Amino acid sequence: MSFDHKVMIVTGAGSGIGRATATQLANAGANVVVADIDEEAGNRVAESLGAKAVFEKTDLRSLESIQSLVDRTDERFGKIDGLANVAAVYPYAPFIDTTPEIWQLINDVNHRAVFFLTQSVARSMIAKNNHGSIVSVASGAAFRPVPGMIAYGGTKGALVALNRGMAHELAPHNIRVNIVAPGHTASETVRQQMTPDQLNEVAKTLVGGRWMEPEEVAEAIVFLLSDLSRGMTGAVINVNLGDFMPH
Repeated sequence: MSFDHKVMIVTGAGSGIGRATATQLANAGANVVVADIDEEAGNRVAESLGAKAVFEKTDLRSLESIQSLVDRTDERFGKIDGLANVAAVYPYAPFIDTTPEIWQLINDVNHRAVFFLTQSVARSMIAKNNHGSIVSVASGAAFRPVPGMIAYGGTKGALVALNRGMAHELAPHNIRVNIVAPGHTASETVRQQMTPDQLNEVAKTLVGGRWMEPEEVAEAIVFLLSDLSRGMTGAVINVNLGDFMPH
């Protein structure tokens, strides 16, 4: 799988699935734009990937910051071939206790930003008559309720519906749009929020008997960004070790 001469934007690339995706793309030859709000983490990832990676500090709550990410990528590389919408926030908040502020944050980053960043990238691709691939990361929470994460699950369900519409409208422009929906993934954030004992207890309830690693999810994202998936658009790939199967 080669990404030579390709230009890829990855949001949330400072850690977790985003970092794993950026790393795999760079290793396959892509020029990678590491987009993250965490300047220290983003710079660290970009530096680790070498000369073909650059960091762009991006606040996905800001439409101006989103547009700047696209403009600066176009200015530096002259085109955009792919986008991985990986960044997300998932503060724990039971439905009854979810405040307007929490709801707004989750929707701004997980849904609104994906809509407008994808729109801006698609406009760039169309203007340059450049076919492309866009992948957004949803979640198993889009299909099955997760207590304390109802607002989060709502945004991920919205991405699944959004994916179909964007895939349909962008197909005439040779732009593919797909979804990866991970199950339980042991990112740095999850490991910070849970003790090893808690992680082990959850693992016992999973069909596969373990948490996935970010690299396993990233492999599916990279596949959908690559020409190996050129026949796929509007698809949802579940990467969850079978955790949606009936018990």
